[in-house]
Amino acid sequence: MINARFFRRVGLILFFGLCIAMLSKVAPVSAGNPNEPKLNVDSVSIVLNETYRLRVYNLTEDQTVTYRSSNPSIAAVTNTGRVTGVSCGNVVITATVRDGRSVVATLRCEVLIGPAAVSIKLTKTSIVLQVGRSKLLRTVIYPLNTVEEAKFYSTEAEVAKVSSAGRVRAASEGVTEVYALLLNGTYDICEVTVLNEENYQKYRQGASLEDLLNQGEEEEENGESEVTEPEPTATPVPAETESKDAQTTGGSDLVSE
Repeated sequence: MINARFFRRVGLILFFGLCIAMLSKVAPVSAGNPNEPKLNVDSVSIVLNETYRLRVYNLTEDQTVTYRSSNPSIAAVTNTGRVTGVSCGNVVITATVRDGRSVVATLRCEVLIGPAAVSIKLTKTSIVLQVGRSKLLRTVIYPLNTVEEAKFYSTEAEVAKVSSAGRVRAASEGVTEVYALLLNGTYDICEVTVLNEENYQKYRQGASLEDLLNQGEEEEENGESEVTEPEPTATPVPAETESKDAQTTGGSDLVSE
């Protein structure tokens, strides 16, 4: 049990570390000619004092890109497309694609810089799902004008997985904890119990969740206790009285009564 908890915590720490690189709300680029230069996003929200990397795709070897911010006091951008939130507000980052002296494309990305989240609360502390069903977990994040979104993590993904938007999908019977995390380390937990269809219907009709969970354990224990050794079908013969035929032919050490 200790080892299981330890590995769950390690997984949570690793997941939270990956979240540090995911600081922004983004909108994918609109459809167009797939061969033309394009930005990886049309708009992005960045947490104050954090950085997001803009990229231009479909460049040829001879093409270069320069970036410019409409208001560097709100968002600064480097020559490699790294946008950093300086103060709260809206700006437009322009990426100019050139081939030699000729301008090939002018690409724009709308950027919103907002405050980081301070606290988070899940609206549900526990939920019960039937195998194969899903439910969206909702959060309350302060301050209300934050641009940060929660990152979600399930300690037992084989029981229930959770999407980046907080939708929990029940996979198999069991219990897992789903974490909703902020970049400052604050989090809240929702316990997710997954039941098979029969037990889920019993639960909906008023059966105790604890009894339903213990029922599976009791059935497993009872099944193990019912296993008995089979009765012998023949009587073992002492070594000194073994038949000569059994010794020479490699036959069984058991002879019928």
